[in-house]
Amino acid sequence: MGKLFSAHGAARWLSFFAGWVILGRIGAIDLAAGLVISALATVLSLHLLPTVGPNRLNPRAMLAYAARFFAGSLRAGWDVAWRVAARPPRVNPGVLEVPCAVPQGLARDAFRALASLQPGTLPLTGQGPELQVHCLDITAPVAAALDADATAFLAMADTPRHG
Repeated sequence: MGKLFSAHGAARWLSFFAGWVILGRIGAIDLAAGLVISALATVLSLHLLPTVGPNRLNPRAMLAYAARFFAGSLRAGWDVAWRVAARPPRVNPGVLEVPCAVPQGLARDAFRALASLQPGTLPLTGQGPELQVHCLDITAPVAAALDADATAFLAMADTPRHG
């Protein structure tokens, strides 16, 4: 329970409470319930997903990753629309095994979740250094793009590359 009153705990609690206020009504009973439920959610999240450690997150790298993500999403969305709208459609779908520098575990799962939001590719599973990726065009430079994304992702938490 002591972690709830730490800086990380306070930040998580505030995030949960802000989400509660945004999604709900703002009556006295609603806010009181939000205070309690946010505290319980914070305790549970601190137990299930411990804090990263002091000064490990790199805000500059997080902004760079966010900019890269949104720019890549726009480019990929345009590319998918162009490929599908062309007559005949310019698609060559398939599953590729590509090297992935993100270590297995929570980091790999988070990377796969973020990479799945990019149009045209869908990271599936993978053991070891390989990751299976379903892509709209197997001749596209999927491995190079995924490696660049993995490097930017790992820079956010100063995590070493896998393998």
